[in-house]
Amino acid sequence: MAMKIMYLVDYYGGAQAGTEGQLLQLIQHLDRSRYEPAMTVLLSSDFIQRTSLCCQVRVLHITKLASLRSIFKVVRFAQTLRREEYRLVHCFLNDVSILAPPLLRLFGIRVLVSRRDMGFWYSPWKLAVLRFVSLFVDRYVANCQAVRSVTHQREWVPCKKISVIYNGVLPPAATVGEVTQFIDPPLVPNPGPVVGIVANLKPIKRIDVLIKAFAVICKRCPAARLIVVGMDGQSQRGRSMRQELEALAGELGVREQVTFTGGVDAPGLYVKRFDVAVLCSESEGFSNALLEYMQAGRPIICTNTGGNPELIQDGVNGFLVPVGDADALTDRLDKLLSDRDLAHRLGDAARKSVCLTYSHTRMITEQMACYDQVLLGTPTNPQVIPVSRIVQ
Repeated sequence: MAMKIMYLVDYYGGAQAGTEGQLLQLIQHLDRSRYEPAMTVLLSSDFIQRTSLCCQVRVLHITKLASLRSIFKVVRFAQTLRREEYRLVHCFLNDVSILAPPLLRLFGIRVLVSRRDMGFWYSPWKLAVLRFVSLFVDRYVANCQAVRSVTHQREWVPCKKISVIYNGVLPPAATVGEVTQFIDPPLVPNPGPVVGIVANLKPIKRIDVLIKAFAVICKRCPAARLIVVGMDGQSQRGRSMRQELEALAGELGVREQVTFTGGVDAPGLYVKRFDVAVLCSESEGFSNALLEYMQAGRPIICTNTGGNPELIQDGVNGFLVPVGDADALTDRLDKLLSDRDLAHRLGDAARKSVCLTYSHTRMITEQMACYDQVLLGTPTNPQVIPVSRIVQ
């Protein structure tokens, strides 16, 4: 009989975001003869209400973590899981990892917690709580070595309790012909080179740095275009990030050359149109956008932060630049746009890298092996060597 596993999530608004996309991929492709998945969210969403997922979904209607009412709801939830013979709960995102593990363990349920970023959301009180909560977590699952290191150092989790399981990518579903049909011609008004980024519009993504670098490139190559694919967010001033970035592009004289698509269901279709793909975040865990760029064989420029250097080896399958360095980003953009042989060579190496190591079947297999280990009480597997260190 298949083992029941519950995925506990703060909020699920769709598969466009990296963590939510990886979770959906995991739920869809688990071996149902071994594991029977279900999902519970703290808060509902339009996506949950209108979409039929491939598993049962429950909503706890929890809006505030630090309240007795929320604690009672999680206790009742744990009681229900115990009665329904769930033995595993896998917590995704941050709020559930603070609230749920001690209460679940009271009812004999084993708990895994995913860590997928560099802790940009940490605060002193959250770290204090997380260090206590770690005593009740059976296994942490980090999506790269950099995240593993942060979890160990900041949350004081012993290394033996942290497994590294790299994200996986599904086989590409779109062809180049579909890209032409999907992207409305006004988005790319001429055949000039396209610089692109897939990232939600947040301060941490540092899209402002890309716009500054692109403005310099436009002086040398007026036909160039920049496409920014991602949902709008709030700036540090509490205003629309898109409006601030549009204003910056206007000040630099490139507003007509910059296109913001908003959130899209299939960003990979846009990625196929990029001549150079960029990720200039100041903090990253293990970027799904980079994996998508690599799968599409795009020449890549990304910041040397978090898990990025585990994917990209500078000058081998892409370029690494310092965080916030617009001059370095400009230089690498100029190199790739002016040297198509170099761009093709780096893009081809990136495609080979991702095909070698980051398949969804590998990710699913390793994740199920991790569940097996937790149920049996066995230690973590040996750590994986990042592919960027072995692909030449």
